[in-house]
Amino acid sequence: MVVSKPVVHKACRDYLEKKIEALQAELDAVRDSAIAETKSSMGDKYETGREMMMQERNRLGKQLDLLTDQRATLDAIDPEKKCSAVKHGCMVVTDKSIFFLGAALGQIAVKGNQIFVISGNAPISKAMEGKTEGESFTFNGVSHTINRIS
Repeated sequence: MVVSKPVVHKACRDYLEKKIEALQAELDAVRDSAIAETKSSMGDKYETGREMMMQERNRLGKQLDLLTDQRATLDAIDPEKKCSAVKHGCMVVTDKSIFFLGAALGQIAVKGNQIFVISGNAPISKAMEGKTEGESFTFNGVSHTINRIS
């Protein structure tokens, strides 16, 4: 049985929250490490270590910003809203796959279903955009027939 759009939406939200929490913990660890380094080091070694921690903090900060943006994109989707044609915020069940057009999270498992969570800007999203139930689209030489849109 195919899972409902509200369940997929919540699974995506939960997935992002876990990733955000993990990144925040990493950032906190880097920050704590930088404070400890400041207290215990001197000279060139201190400067090198401090620069490496700064780079790591910047890298993690950018990842956190991306995840926060993806969460905001998901939050803007009403999971209860029905769609008659494929567009951002829809779940599309084809004869081959299940897609959720939200944020670019990749493939996630939801209650035994493999869901491709993709952004509205993904090439496959563009291939199916505007299509309705019963219509077909081709992507990378593979034809898909849309069985259901929600």
